[in-house]
Amino acid sequence: MLALAFDDVNMGVALRSVPTNESCRLNKDGRAAAGHASHVVNREVTMIVEAGAPFTQAAINFPDRVALRDGRGRSLTYDQLRKRANRIGSGLAKLGIADGDRVAVLSYNCLEVVELWLALERFNMVRVVLHSHFDMKTHVDTLNAVGAKALIFDCNFADAVEVQRGSMVSIKSFVCIGAEAPKWATPYESVLGKGDTTDPHLDIDDSAACFLQLTSGTTGAPKPWVHSHRSWRAVIANNLEHLDTFSPNGMAVGFQDVSLHFHALQWATGFQTLMPYLLRGSSTIVADDRTFDANALADTILKEGVTGMLVPGPMLPPILDALEARDVTGHKLKRVVIFFATPDLLERTSKVLGKVWCHGFGSTEQGAPTTRLTWSDVEASPKRIESVGRAASPFFEMAVMNEKGERLPAGSIGEIVVRSAMSAGSYWGLPDKTDQSYFAGGWFRPNDIGYIDGEGFLFYLDRAKDRITTEKGVVYPHIVETAVLRHAAVANCGVVGIGGSARQSVVAAVLLRQGSTRSSKLASDIIAIASTGLSDHERPHRVVFVDELPTVLGGAKVQREVLKQRIDELAAVPG
Repeated sequence: MLALAFDDVNMGVALRSVPTNESCRLNKDGRAAAGHASHVVNREVTMIVEAGAPFTQAAINFPDRVALRDGRGRSLTYDQLRKRANRIGSGLAKLGIADGDRVAVLSYNCLEVVELWLALERFNMVRVVLHSHFDMKTHVDTLNAVGAKALIFDCNFADAVEVQRGSMVSIKSFVCIGAEAPKWATPYESVLGKGDTTDPHLDIDDSAACFLQLTSGTTGAPKPWVHSHRSWRAVIANNLEHLDTFSPNGMAVGFQDVSLHFHALQWATGFQTLMPYLLRGSSTIVADDRTFDANALADTILKEGVTGMLVPGPMLPPILDALEARDVTGHKLKRVVIFFATPDLLERTSKVLGKVWCHGFGSTEQGAPTTRLTWSDVEASPKRIESVGRAASPFFEMAVMNEKGERLPAGSIGEIVVRSAMSAGSYWGLPDKTDQSYFAGGWFRPNDIGYIDGEGFLFYLDRAKDRITTEKGVVYPHIVETAVLRHAAVANCGVVGIGGSARQSVVAAVLLRQGSTRSSKLASDIIAIASTGLSDHERPHRVVFVDELPTVLGGAKVQREVLKQRIDELAAVPG
């Protein structure tokens, strides 16, 4: 039996024959698969789309506008970017990379990352995101697990890749970005030179894999999450709505905007904000992320008239310090998306930059931002600053449920669950993990704990697995970390439970700001300030000063399991 599939063609409808048992569940190889799972709705109608069509239209609309710039004086117009993306995509095809093959990208921020992002999507080659902060052994495990056929890497990683390349059993082609490609790799420009500028106009099933985004690794080994073309377009639509409605009576994203990416482009900053600005004809600045220089970023923000950027909370204080040391009265910022912030940091942002921020929440699997708290939300009701806001767009649903998957009433603490086209995906090669990650009805379970108040604002407490169990009650580390960060001497911190499973002590590992000196008095002061507003059992039992915290993504997230191991090891050392 056959069903009808619909495709927009010249404002009409094209009919295609597809098997009726095709579902939106993806096989291990990322393609549309037969059969169903409890969280997947069987589709008798499949959507056929042109791979990468949104950017194709943007390039047609804004051919001569500058799309990309970097810090080395390079720039590309929309037409040049489109043609280079087509050339690298067709060049990879001539290397033997086929429709549906996995192509891994390991690079610091550069214009070539954006070219590859667009090329692989347009030629239906599945981009495998390799985060630059992971060690090479983790990359090897990922490449082998997903059967990647090509690895495209920044020349800064050449030595590390060479040591491990014999272990990359599925890789057939190595391509190096940069002027100093090793002999065993094909130079990026050589691949580009063999391609052509013709648009591929490739029709695909929108449930096919578009890219594999690895989780951040804070809760164990990174897991590849399959984003289909459908879920990726949903992420873009969600972020367009989110950015367009950032401020009451504000303008939509457009020609007037300049977007800055200084954090890892293949992580949240690119995932959330790259395409919305590109699709509207804005200009995007891609800054080198090998080192973090707050002063250089402050200069770029002011000199280039940056209007939008995404900032992980732990990286924001030094940027604000640098901006405060300058005259910021004429700054152009109007959309600063902040993740992992504290109420104090949000209030400071308002004082330095004005009404320009939102506090976002989300994840690799559920999309992002799923919720957002805007400055205007807090202006209307100050108590909301403790929340992570409401749904970032009308296309996203959330609820709080108990362990049986039953919805809880407002104000009840439980498991945060979400539902939207953004989270319609699966973990690559982990069917059991995928099935465990959904409640009936397509509700995705991010493994987060919190509650929703009567006005629909989400109050995030913590990851379920990071809960600390003391003799007097449960402690959520996120709440304690927020309190510890109120002390002016604290640059970052991580809170863990030390001891037996039911009698844990709350321990705060503290990284001090430059110029602060460790002392028992400072530790006591930090505990005293943090204790304000905390219940007795939530207060830190002790503070441990550390030279560095085990973090991922430039300090954005603390690896609490690793931190706990380190503190346990320190306690075991005599003296």
